[in-house]
Amino acid sequence: MPVAEPKPRAAGAWLYDDLLAWLCPGGLLLTALALRHPAGLHLLREQAPELTLPTWFAGAYALGLALSPIGRLVYGVAQGFVWPRLRQAWAPAIAFLSQRLARSEGLVLPDAAHMSTSVFHDVDRRMREYLEAADPSSRNALNRMKVLCSLSCNAAVACLVFVAVEALTGGWRDWSAGQIAAAALVIALALIAAVYRERRRQRTQLSIWRRLQIESDAP
Repeated sequence: MPVAEPKPRAAGAWLYDDLLAWLCPGGLLLTALALRHPAGLHLLREQAPELTLPTWFAGAYALGLALSPIGRLVYGVAQGFVWPRLRQAWAPAIAFLSQRLARSEGLVLPDAAHMSTSVFHDVDRRMREYLEAADPSSRNALNRMKVLCSLSCNAAVACLVFVAVEALTGGWRDWSAGQIAAAALVIALALIAAVYRERRRQRTQLSIWRRLQIESDAP
Protein backbone atom coordinates (compact mmCIF):
# COMPACT_ATOMS: atom_id res chain seq x y z
CA MET A 1 0.00 0.00 0.00
CA PRO A 2 1.55 3.34 -0.97
CA VAL A 3 2.15 5.67 1.93
CA ALA A 4 0.81 9.16 1.47
CA GLU A 5 3.23 11.97 1.92
CA PRO A 6 2.50 14.05 5.03
CA LYS A 7 1.27 17.53 4.40
CA PRO A 8 3.69 20.05 5.89
CA ARG A 9 2.21 21.87 8.83
CA ALA A 10 2.10 25.62 8.70
CA ALA A 11 4.90 27.42 10.46
CA GLY A 12 2.46 28.88 12.98
CA ALA A 13 0.64 25.60 13.68
CA TRP A 14 2.33 25.22 17.06
CA LEU A 15 1.07 28.68 18.03
CA TYR A 16 -2.46 27.75 16.98
CA ASP A 17 -2.26 24.62 19.15
CA ASP A 18 -1.03 26.61 22.14
CA LEU A 19 -3.76 29.23 21.70
CA LEU A 20 -6.42 26.55 21.80
CA ALA A 21 -5.09 24.13 24.40
CA TRP A 22 -3.49 26.57 26.86
CA LEU A 23 -4.15 30.25 26.19
CA CYS A 24 -7.94 29.96 25.86
CA PRO A 25 -8.58 28.06 29.15
CA GLY A 26 -5.97 30.17 30.95
CA GLY A 27 -7.52 33.35 29.57
CA LEU A 28 -10.96 32.18 30.64
CA LEU A 29 -9.79 31.66 34.22
CA LEU A 30 -7.73 34.86 34.34
CA THR A 31 -10.61 36.96 33.00
CA ALA A 32 -13.06 35.45 35.50
CA LEU A 33 -10.65 36.09 38.38
CA ALA A 34 -9.96 39.65 37.20
CA LEU A 35 -13.69 40.41 37.04
CA ARG A 36 -14.26 38.85 40.44
CA HIS A 37 -11.21 40.48 42.08
CA PRO A 38 -10.53 43.64 40.00
CA ALA A 39 -8.11 45.40 42.42
CA GLY A 40 -5.00 44.09 40.66
CA LEU A 41 -6.37 45.00 37.24
CA HIS A 42 -7.23 48.54 38.36
CA LEU A 43 -3.74 48.98 39.81
CA LEU A 44 -2.10 47.81 36.59
CA ARG A 45 -4.24 50.17 34.52
CA GLU A 46 -3.27 53.09 36.74
CA GLN A 47 0.46 52.33 36.86
CA ALA A 48 1.16 50.89 33.40
CA PRO A 49 -1.88 50.74 31.13
CA GLU A 50 0.26 49.81 28.12
CA LEU A 51 1.15 46.54 29.86
CA THR A 52 -2.45 45.43 30.42
CA LEU A 53 -2.79 43.34 27.27
CA PRO A 54 0.75 41.82 27.36
CA THR A 55 0.22 40.96 31.03
CA TRP A 56 -3.09 39.29 30.21
CA PHE A 57 -1.46 37.17 27.48
CA ALA A 58 1.46 36.19 29.72
CA GLY A 59 -0.80 35.43 32.68
CA ALA A 60 -3.28 33.47 30.56
CA TYR A 61 -0.51 31.38 29.02
CA ALA A 62 1.07 30.68 32.42
CA LEU A 63 -2.29 29.70 33.91
CA GLY A 64 -3.01 27.51 30.89
CA LEU A 65 0.24 25.65 31.42
CA ALA A 66 -0.56 25.23 35.12
CA LEU A 67 -4.03 23.90 34.29
CA SER A 68 -2.70 21.32 31.85
CA PRO A 69 -1.54 18.69 34.42
CA ILE A 70 -4.92 18.87 36.16
CA GLY A 71 -6.56 18.71 32.75
CA ARG A 72 -5.00 15.28 32.30
CA LEU A 73 -7.01 14.11 35.30
CA VAL A 74 -10.20 15.32 33.63
CA TYR A 75 -9.02 13.62 30.44
CA GLY A 76 -8.60 10.37 32.37
CA VAL A 77 -12.14 10.68 33.70
CA ALA A 78 -13.51 11.42 30.21
CA GLN A 79 -11.61 8.50 28.72
CA GLY A 80 -12.83 6.21 31.50
CA PHE A 81 -16.38 7.24 30.68
CA VAL A 82 -16.09 6.90 26.89
CA TRP A 83 -13.96 3.75 26.58
CA PRO A 84 -16.48 1.24 28.06
CA ARG A 85 -19.14 2.59 25.71
CA LEU A 86 -16.91 2.16 22.64
CA ARG A 87 -15.45 -1.16 23.78
CA GLN A 88 -17.22 -3.14 21.06
CA ALA A 89 -16.22 -0.67 18.34
CA TRP A 90 -12.59 -0.86 19.49
CA ALA A 91 -12.48 -4.68 19.59
CA PRO A 92 -11.29 -5.27 15.96
CA ALA A 93 -8.66 -2.51 16.19
CA ILE A 94 -7.35 -3.84 19.52
CA ALA A 95 -7.16 -7.38 18.12
CA PHE A 96 -5.19 -6.04 15.14
CA LEU A 97 -2.80 -4.07 17.35
CA SER A 98 -2.41 -7.04 19.70
CA GLN A 99 -1.18 -9.20 16.82
CA ARG A 100 1.36 -6.56 15.77
CA LEU A 101 2.68 -6.08 19.31
CA ALA A 102 2.89 -9.83 19.88
CA ARG A 103 5.09 -10.18 16.76
CA SER A 104 7.26 -7.10 17.31
CA GLU A 105 7.53 -6.87 21.10
CA GLY A 106 6.16 -10.13 22.45
CA LEU A 107 3.51 -8.10 24.27
CA VAL A 108 0.18 -9.82 24.80
CA LEU A 109 -2.81 -7.52 25.24
CA PRO A 110 -6.04 -8.56 26.92
CA ASP A 111 -9.07 -8.61 24.68
CA ALA A 112 -11.32 -5.58 24.58
CA ALA A 113 -13.99 -7.21 26.74
CA HIS A 114 -11.59 -7.52 29.70
CA MET A 115 -9.35 -4.49 29.14
CA SER A 116 -9.20 -1.90 31.92
CA THR A 117 -9.18 1.84 31.28
CA SER A 118 -5.52 2.16 32.34
CA VAL A 119 -4.45 -0.52 29.84
CA PHE A 120 -6.61 1.05 27.15
CA HIS A 121 -4.87 4.40 27.75
CA ASP A 122 -1.57 2.83 26.64
CA VAL A 123 -3.25 0.96 23.76
CA ASP A 124 -4.85 4.19 22.57
CA ARG A 125 -1.44 5.90 22.52
CA ARG A 126 0.11 3.00 20.61
CA MET A 127 -2.71 3.02 18.10
CA ARG A 128 -2.22 6.74 17.48
CA GLU A 129 1.51 6.16 16.94
CA TYR A 130 0.74 3.35 14.49
CA LEU A 131 -1.74 5.48 12.53
CA GLU A 132 0.69 8.38 12.29
CA ALA A 133 3.40 6.03 10.98
CA ALA A 134 1.15 4.10 8.60
CA ASP A 135 -0.67 7.16 7.28
CA PRO A 136 1.32 10.37 7.79
CA SER A 137 -1.49 12.34 6.13
CA SER A 138 -3.67 11.58 9.17
CA ARG A 139 -1.34 13.37 11.60
CA ASN A 140 -3.06 16.73 11.23
CA ALA A 141 -6.50 15.26 11.95
CA LEU A 142 -5.22 13.25 14.91
CA ASN A 143 -3.36 16.25 16.31
CA ARG A 144 -6.40 18.49 15.88
CA MET A 145 -8.60 16.03 17.79
CA LYS A 146 -5.99 15.81 20.54
CA VAL A 147 -5.73 19.61 20.82
CA LEU A 148 -9.50 20.06 20.94
CA CYS A 149 -9.73 17.39 23.63
CA SER A 150 -7.05 19.20 25.66
CA LEU A 151 -8.93 22.47 25.19
CA SER A 152 -12.15 20.97 26.56
CA CYS A 153 -10.46 19.29 29.51
CA ASN A 154 -8.44 22.39 30.45
CA ALA A 155 -11.55 24.59 30.14
CA ALA A 156 -13.39 22.27 32.54
CA VAL A 157 -10.47 22.54 34.97
CA ALA A 158 -10.54 26.35 34.66
CA CYS A 159 -14.18 26.35 35.79
CA LEU A 160 -13.41 24.03 38.71
CA VAL A 161 -10.38 26.08 39.78
CA PHE A 162 -12.44 29.29 39.77
CA VAL A 163 -15.03 27.69 42.05
CA ALA A 164 -12.23 26.37 44.30
CA VAL A 165 -10.71 29.86 44.58
CA GLU A 166 -14.10 31.27 45.50
CA ALA A 167 -14.53 28.59 48.13
CA LEU A 168 -11.08 29.20 49.63
CA THR A 169 -11.46 32.99 49.72
CA GLY A 170 -15.02 32.89 51.04
CA GLY A 171 -16.38 34.65 47.98
CA TRP A 172 -19.07 32.00 47.57
CA ARG A 173 -20.99 33.62 50.46
CA ASP A 174 -21.91 36.49 48.13
CA TRP A 175 -23.29 34.20 45.46
CA SER A 176 -27.00 34.22 44.79
CA ALA A 177 -28.98 31.08 44.04
CA GLY A 178 -29.00 32.05 40.37
CA GLN A 179 -25.21 32.43 40.30
CA ILE A 180 -24.74 29.03 41.96
CA ALA A 181 -27.08 27.44 39.42
CA ALA A 182 -25.25 29.18 36.55
CA ALA A 183 -21.86 27.99 37.87
CA ALA A 184 -23.13 24.42 38.20
CA LEU A 185 -24.51 24.57 34.66
CA VAL A 186 -21.25 25.91 33.20
CA ILE A 187 -19.19 23.22 34.97
CA ALA A 188 -21.59 20.51 33.81
CA LEU A 189 -21.42 21.77 30.22
CA ALA A 190 -17.62 21.92 30.35
CA LEU A 191 -17.40 18.32 31.59
CA ILE A 192 -19.91 17.16 28.97
CA ALA A 193 -17.83 18.93 26.30
CA ALA A 194 -14.71 17.11 27.52
CA VAL A 195 -16.46 13.75 27.26
CA TYR A 196 -17.85 14.65 23.83
CA ARG A 197 -14.45 15.69 22.49
CA GLU A 198 -12.85 12.49 23.79
CA ARG A 199 -15.56 10.45 22.10
CA ARG A 200 -14.98 12.30 18.83
CA ARG A 201 -11.22 11.77 19.17
CA GLN A 202 -11.60 8.02 19.63
CA ARG A 203 -14.12 7.83 16.79
CA THR A 204 -11.68 9.67 14.51
CA GLN A 205 -8.89 7.20 15.30
CA LEU A 206 -11.18 4.26 14.60
CA SER A 207 -12.33 5.81 11.31
CA ILE A 208 -8.75 6.29 10.14
CA TRP A 209 -7.85 2.71 11.15
CA ARG A 210 -10.85 1.29 9.24
CA ARG A 211 -9.91 3.31 6.15
CA LEU A 212 -6.36 1.94 6.28
CA GLN A 213 -7.72 -1.62 6.57
CA ILE A 214 -9.98 -1.11 3.55
CA GLU A 215 -7.10 0.35 1.53
CA SER A 216 -4.76 -2.51 2.50
CA ASP A 217 -7.38 -5.11 1.49
CA ALA A 218 -8.04 -3.45 -1.86
CA PRO A 219 -6.43 -5.20 -4.87
